[in-house]
Amino acid sequence: METFSFGIRSIQLDLARQMETVDFIREFTDFAARNGYNSLTLYLEGRIRTPAFPYPADSESYTRADIADIVAHAKSRGIDVLPVVSTLGHAELFLQNRELAHLAETREPFTGRFGPGRAQVFCPSQPATYEFLRRYLREVSEAFPSAYFHAGCDETWDIGCCDLCQARLHQGESQADIFTKHLLTMHQIVTGELGKKMIIWDDMFEFYPEALEAVPRDVILACWQYHDHVTGARGHFFNRRNWDALALYDRLGFEYLICPSDYTQTIHNAETFTAYAAKHRPLGGLMTTWEKSDSFLLQSMPLLACVGRLWESGRVQNCDIILKGVIADLFGLDDELFYRAIQALCSNALGMERRISLDDFLTRRENTSDYGRRSLGQVLLALLPAYIDRITRSSRPILLEILLSLRSEHIGYRLDALLPEFFLPHPASGHEEAQLNEIRSALRDVAEERLTMWEQVRPGIAPEALKSLYKAYLENLGRIPEQSAANGALVVHFFLPDQYSSQTVRILIRYQDSLEF
Repeated sequence: METFSFGIRSIQLDLARQMETVDFIREFTDFAARNGYNSLTLYLEGRIRTPAFPYPADSESYTRADIADIVAHAKSRGIDVLPVVSTLGHAELFLQNRELAHLAETREPFTGRFGPGRAQVFCPSQPATYEFLRRYLREVSEAFPSAYFHAGCDETWDIGCCDLCQARLHQGESQADIFTKHLLTMHQIVTGELGKKMIIWDDMFEFYPEALEAVPRDVILACWQYHDHVTGARGHFFNRRNWDALALYDRLGFEYLICPSDYTQTIHNAETFTAYAAKHRPLGGLMTTWEKSDSFLLQSMPLLACVGRLWESGRVQNCDIILKGVIADLFGLDDELFYRAIQALCSNALGMERRISLDDFLTRRENTSDYGRRSLGQVLLALLPAYIDRITRSSRPILLEILLSLRSEHIGYRLDALLPEFFLPHPASGHEEAQLNEIRSALRDVAEERLTMWEQVRPGIAPEALKSLYKAYLENLGRIPEQSAANGALVVHFFLPDQYSSQTVRILIRYQDSLEF
């Protein structure tokens, strides 16, 4: 059996996209410690309020005292806590404040690659950017005794959009040069001034491979891959080439972390990524979790516990055996049928299916043919409610969120099948509208239950994003009969190499007895 040793076994909370209470973070730290992790990564972007960054509302940020509480509790559990602060891309939480808006690459009148009104990237050509980051990083660093500091640097799409960066390009620098100089400046601040080991995400080296050669070798690369079967690195965005990234990092002399995710809700991402990493020399692993503003972390708990125990074991193995022990410990139940049900969830990426616009429902039709996944969800919805009173009281919220997610996904499948009926060229029978009303009622029930759960899991944190999502969802569904009466449907099949292809398409439509297009 192949073995490995992970010095860092970290699990991440995405607090930038959705805050959690300090109490929840403390409890999550306990969960991490029980399940083989020795580190907690707080993905913050700009979520901590400090003297250099006093602009966020109290309800939208943590104080350094909050962080001190979290760090002290984690230390008592043998858990190191390290921060992730965005220093180039993903800077929305900073740049949305008018006091810092002038530091954006897409400050007025400049527009980024994804249109106007999106301030996401710090301008790396302004000295004021680094004056702010130097102050802020020092203040945040003082709250974290960890030897590590993650400086982000992923998805920096808007480099070169403002006049200052454009001038540098005209003078002979490349975007890669600008990116590299930013990394070197951050290294000087994080390592040279703060005395920390700097971690950065590795995705932008796909676009700027020459930058990798210039990066100091004491920078730790966080290599993220989120597909189900990891045998090497796959291009993250548009160029979907495959290569042996970890062999490259070994050859160049970098330390690195592998970073799987609960993003697709399948255990196989972490399982196969770990097997791939065992053939190389990783410093450890970072199990990432992302974007829980319309859900909770609860339903990911079995998967997260399984990965922590896999990494602690130091052996490449099928996760099913580990998962069986996780389920027994987590739910207090040794039942083969229940185990098989949770195993199916962890293997098939069953989860939320909430599309909030008519366009999404009618133009993204990939789920209509997935009969096996749909049937499995129906079986689990019939099976799992019987276990609510049989499992430990503390684990019931986990199962309740799983059931809410399955119900939401089932609603999505029902809508996938129903909505095209409104646009077919035959007289409406009234049956379709009755079905739509039933679905809206079921969705309203799910929304109410999820908002109730929010009050229990996130007391004191406003559920505005969740309320807005369900409000838009229900309103859009309510408008479907009127919209379908005034519009027809055109079915267009595109055959592209993969979902990351970028194409410009123009469709001209000539209606019968009309000369207009």
